[in-house]
Amino acid sequence: MEPLTTDEKDAIRAGMKALQDGIEGFSVRRAQLEMTATVAHTFAHEREDGEDAPRHLAVIEAGTGTGKSFGALVPALVMARSRGKRLVVSSSTVALQQQYAHKDAPALARLMPEPFTFAIAKGRRRYVCPLKLDAWAEEAQRQEQAACEDAGTARSRDDARRQRTLIRLAQDFASGSWCGDRDDLHEPVPEDTWNQIVMDARGCGANHCAHFERCPLYAARKAVAEADLIIANHDLVLAAAGCEGGSTLPPPEQTLYVIDEAHGLPLKAVEHGSVRQTLGGAQAWIAELLAASEVLVEHGHMASEHRDACGRFGATASAALGALPARFEATQAFAEKRVRRLRGNVLPGWAMEQGLKLREAAAALRDTLTQVREDLLRQTLGAGLPAMSALATVGHYLGRAERLVGAWELLLQQDEGQGAPVARWVELLDAPGGRIDFALCAAPVDPAPTLRRLLWRRASAVVLMSATLTSSGRFDLFLSQAGIEPQGLRTLRVASPFDYRGRAKLVIPAMRTSPTQPQAHTAEVVDMLPKLIDTRGTLVLFASAQQMHDVHAALPPALKAITLVQGAMPKPAMLAHHREVIDQGGSSVIFGLQSLAEGVDLPGEYCTHVISAKLPFSVPDSPVEEARREWIESQGRSAFLEVVVPEASIRLTQQAGRLLRTIHDSGRFTILDRRLITKRWGRLLLDSLPDFQLVVEKASHGGELADLRESDPPGNAELLGGSRVIVPSSA
Repeated sequence: MEPLTTDEKDAIRAGMKALQDGIEGFSVRRAQLEMTATVAHTFAHEREDGEDAPRHLAVIEAGTGTGKSFGALVPALVMARSRGKRLVVSSSTVALQQQYAHKDAPALARLMPEPFTFAIAKGRRRYVCPLKLDAWAEEAQRQEQAACEDAGTARSRDDARRQRTLIRLAQDFASGSWCGDRDDLHEPVPEDTWNQIVMDARGCGANHCAHFERCPLYAARKAVAEADLIIANHDLVLAAAGCEGGSTLPPPEQTLYVIDEAHGLPLKAVEHGSVRQTLGGAQAWIAELLAASEVLVEHGHMASEHRDACGRFGATASAALGALPARFEATQAFAEKRVRRLRGNVLPGWAMEQGLKLREAAAALRDTLTQVREDLLRQTLGAGLPAMSALATVGHYLGRAERLVGAWELLLQQDEGQGAPVARWVELLDAPGGRIDFALCAAPVDPAPTLRRLLWRRASAVVLMSATLTSSGRFDLFLSQAGIEPQGLRTLRVASPFDYRGRAKLVIPAMRTSPTQPQAHTAEVVDMLPKLIDTRGTLVLFASAQQMHDVHAALPPALKAITLVQGAMPKPAMLAHHREVIDQGGSSVIFGLQSLAEGVDLPGEYCTHVISAKLPFSVPDSPVEEARREWIESQGRSAFLEVVVPEASIRLTQQAGRLLRTIHDSGRFTILDRRLITKRWGRLLLDSLPDFQLVVEKASHGGELADLRESDPPGNAELLGGSRVIVPSSA
């Protein structure tokens, strides 16, 4: 472990100066220099074997406008080259990943004194499989020709559309006008069609495949393997760290990570460790497996004893899966709610009995199909399409078997008494033909062990950064969720350079209702919005989809005509339409959920008013949230104060961050929830927000603010004065 060297310091200074000289209007601020120094010193302290102190980790909160991308990447590039490590920058959203790939990285590559290369890393399912594309396009061509020759050929409109799409994709890929990357498609492709032409890892023949030289996945992997800077996302980082070999990304031990939007990493870790087993879906693919095994034996790609093993699995699994739906239905637990968490997070005894049989049978199938796949790999080197198609088929069902084993291992796992539990629940689903189905689900309540195992105890060094990592000025919640010990950790808070006090107001209007009265509050929001929406660009954020749709349905026609609702069209198309309307001098309103409070950049006139319909508390009936709160409360702690309020604080800060995007912006942030000033915990949320000019309208029923000053404990006078400015409602 060596300290930062003079040569490294000089190279970092040269890089920052190159940006200042080469980018018009770019200036290096003190905040950015503080970031740069923290990143450099963290990467100088690479993790050593057996070391527990997190000196190789840094957590940085950098407000909007601090230039955190350049502030982190310049020293990271220098240190990766100097220390002989690979550099991975990861984000949680496609928008930010694209910004790194198409804006930040090209600018740095053009200006940095030391040249470097970069590549974007994506998951396997972003790339078409040429083998499957050719096979499905050939089949589509036959069906298209049959339809042309015989007008009586039965073919639905959807089938015809899918066939034409497959033929067009094959032609575009063959001609080179499309590279095989889903993100570069000329026209969107429906999910079900795309799923037909991608390959999972177990079905892929890699360099055994006759199409290997034209495979877009391996072309992309080659570029990643040769790149100095790899642009990835959180899902891929976690998946790659959990792979034993053959990953798109370099091993963590050889990698320096810059984790942007790090506030989303714990949730990604929960999703990474979760499982969902649909009973009817499993029965469907098992039936398909049995039919496929007969075909494989017929064509000499599978031995008869392996087919018989598939048959034994099918009999055991079908019996176990078939016994469960009736038992769940008989509990009558789904009359009012379609999602039910299991008592104590444990499966009923009768479900565990069937699950044990299923897991054992699935493990035997996994071993059988692994052997068949290895035999096929030896046979397919240089072989033709039939053998490669057989390998793809076997690999597909091997992946299914592995996921089935993994799902039941987590569903049946006995939780340790001291640690956080695994949340387990059952979902009622609608199946085709008016039938019902059930999904058995499980997810870890605490993401910390996953992150420690995959990253903190393996990575060479990691910098985690975001505009929202603290609650009430403290990193405690994030560090706890991420599993990072605070002792010895580098932390830095860098405030936004924007003049919130001078250019923005936080408005809390007078209201008669509270969100604790859902119907009355929704009606009042509907009544207020036509008066509140008085600028050309407005973003209205909701804590629930139900309220968002209810409010939209009740809007006056004139306002509804200019309102875009999240989910009605793809997010990029919605934002593009909004910008186009504003550019043409019109007015546009966006209704969205919390996901629009992250990674959405609407500067200037595109957004001069952000309205929060109610404080963004998490959904109280989420099975994972229920289990986590129950676990915290069982230890005599307050889940509301430790988790619920801090998480809402972070979400509210993210909402506020949509307002000012440049130093020239101005506007209002209106919150239609008086609890911010009437509840004691409201101070925690209010103090976490930027230093807005605060406008609190006097409640129409009178006395609210006066009562708050008199009855609340010491400290609330400071809330309503001191560093905050109360401006009369007429201001």
